[in-house]
Amino acid sequence: MLSYRHQGKQNQKTLGEYPETGCKDARQLARDFKQQITGKKLNAPTVKEVIQEWLEIMRPSWSSQKYIDTVVYRLGYITADFENISVDELERKQVVNSVKNIVAKGTIETAKRSLRLLSDVFNFAIASDYTEKNPCLLVADVIPKQEVENLAALKPAEMPEFWGRVQRSQVSEDLMIAIKLACYTAVRISELLLARWDTKEINFETREWVIPASRMKMRRDHVVPLTDQTVELFKTLYDRRKSEGFIFRHAHKPDLPARSESILAIIKRNGYAGRMTTHGFRSVFSTHANDSAKFRYDVIEYQIAHVPKDKIRGIYNRAEYWAERVEMMEWYAREVDSWLKG
Repeated sequence: MLSYRHQGKQNQKTLGEYPETGCKDARQLARDFKQQITGKKLNAPTVKEVIQEWLEIMRPSWSSQKYIDTVVYRLGYITADFENISVDELERKQVVNSVKNIVAKGTIETAKRSLRLLSDVFNFAIASDYTEKNPCLLVADVIPKQEVENLAALKPAEMPEFWGRVQRSQVSEDLMIAIKLACYTAVRISELLLARWDTKEINFETREWVIPASRMKMRRDHVVPLTDQTVELFKTLYDRRKSEGFIFRHAHKPDLPARSESILAIIKRNGYAGRMTTHGFRSVFSTHANDSAKFRYDVIEYQIAHVPKDKIRGIYNRAEYWAERVEMMEWYAREVDSWLKG
């Protein structure tokens, strides 16, 4: 006879008659019955074990070790209090408490991203038949909504004055080239400052800059057309390179790349604190190219690697819209030239 409590009531159930039903069979019948009334999977793996299995499957598709480390950190952070609990026994309130603790520390973006990753892990657990529920559902509602703040950027009409000030200021030659390339190419500053010679990503013959997937937000190679102006700037750096490592090296630690803060400091020193950022060069390009009405919106977005996930096909063409992008970047280079000349 099995005694059990269900929905607050004490009950009993006959599992069989001895000796037809032995102790071993009775224990199995009891487990099966408890699973039936509770909906819980017996012997389900722990949250930590499922995360490890999920990571083993997903890790080969991620090209950046930094991204892998970030995923591991965020999942460890959000599950610290319940990683050893069975995935089928974890309750939503436990996830909510963890998320609230993260939010209380002021790291709202971390809370959102950690929760999103944990939800992916539980979807994997459901597909693997470890559980039938995802305790992350609706938990995002306890995370405060943030107003999106656009990073400061000048208007295209303000660029001649900006460049006049910058070019009259005291800036090392390498950093001056870096800030010019940031403007000419409209790439993310990290993609520029982490560029290397030994990756052969700068191709002077084909006039292409292939930014490796490991540095791209979309985790796919991105090809940037090089113009006469950008080829000349890169060649200047190549001719006087001191190593095959980073193209822009840290002033005091040559084995490390230059810091984005160094570029931002140039902007601030010239009176543009709060009005312009390193990211602002991308906004200036997008605004100016769109306002010109010379180029299609999709071409402009592709150039700055803003490709919606629903538009990415199974086979990704990293040189999509190539002819149009070459034409656009040559046009834009002439516009930047006019700003530099004031």
